[in-house]
Amino acid sequence: MATHPPVQSASRPFILFSTGATSYELVRYLGSRAGGELLLARRHYARTPGGLVLIKRLRDVGDDVGRARLREEVKLLMRLSHPAIAPVYLVRVHDGAPHLVMEYVDGPCLETLSSFAALRRRPFSEAFVAYVGAEVADALHHAHALEDARGLPVGVVHRDVSPRSVRVDVHGRVRLSDFALAWSRLPGRVVTEPGLVRGDVAYASPEALEGQPLDGRADLFSLGMVLLELLTGLHLLDLEDVERAAQQAQPLPGAQGLCAETPSWLPAPLMAARMACLSPVHVEHATRGLSEGMRAVLQRVLRRERDARFQTGAELRDALRELMGAAGRPYGPPEALREVAEVRTDALVGPAGDAEAGLPLEDEAWSDDDDGGGLDWC
Repeated sequence: MATHPPVQSASRPFILFSTGATSYELVRYLGSRAGGELLLARRHYARTPGGLVLIKRLRDVGDDVGRARLREEVKLLMRLSHPAIAPVYLVRVHDGAPHLVMEYVDGPCLETLSSFAALRRRPFSEAFVAYVGAEVADALHHAHALEDARGLPVGVVHRDVSPRSVRVDVHGRVRLSDFALAWSRLPGRVVTEPGLVRGDVAYASPEALEGQPLDGRADLFSLGMVLLELLTGLHLLDLEDVERAAQQAQPLPGAQGLCAETPSWLPAPLMAARMACLSPVHVEHATRGLSEGMRAVLQRVLRRERDARFQTGAELRDALRELMGAAGRPYGPPEALREVAEVRTDALVGPAGDAEAGLPLEDEAWSDDDDGGGLDWC
């Protein structure tokens, strides 16, 4: 599998592969991501340029049997049909590596939006976070409830709910992407190696860090961490009292062998040690500046014990929408779009009032380039 971008001629398009009359032209190599590499491409129908798509080139699963199993699993994920889920259009094995062709979502991810909020030194409103959280929770409920052709639950778990996998598009709609790392009960699925944490380890649930079997409640915990960060600018495992508790605790048995598929700001064993020390008191302290209703939601979804959390995405969705209703003001895509624009403008102006004083160096969001340069590459 390639580990660096293909060479692209300035005069001739680089065609990644073709399927029937449709070909996929490389627009930009976006770098490595969990489980593979991400490419921006343009579809061509019978040599007529079409729209942009994202292509995730996964690591080769090793043999024909493994590739066939992967294709079957992705076909099932292609059945996901929800307005807040960016769909997978096609799976194609090319040059020995599986390629997933996915919807291109034009808009920033939550990681970039959190950076903008930090630059302006003021977080997003509770209404915005409740709106985003309810949309993602509803999407997760749809995925968790997916059934196979016999009507039996498949047990899909996203495993990579993080600020990078959630975007707000140019219409203010929330989109959850990247089910490429999803787990399911499908027979013959590729088994994750013991001790390996899939997805972003910084947002992994306690059970994922402990190597326990996963269900949809793991995704809800990860979503809770994302919402806390949007509301407070704080990461749950970067709290001073959590770090202090982990330093004073005994080493976790077997934690030294824990490995994260994607490097993060803290090694996986230390993440697991901090998570093991997490208590409701820590969450209570982290949320003390929020409304009583929002605090209650976060304190429940961020419980280490699965049975104490919201049990389904629908429960979390309803709790967040109830908060939105209690506010007495409608909040939807138009309001979200306005708040995103306001936060970005405040961040670009910066504390001193200088335009673009606080612009992150890597951010390319919302430019008007027609070659994909307007994508926020988070």
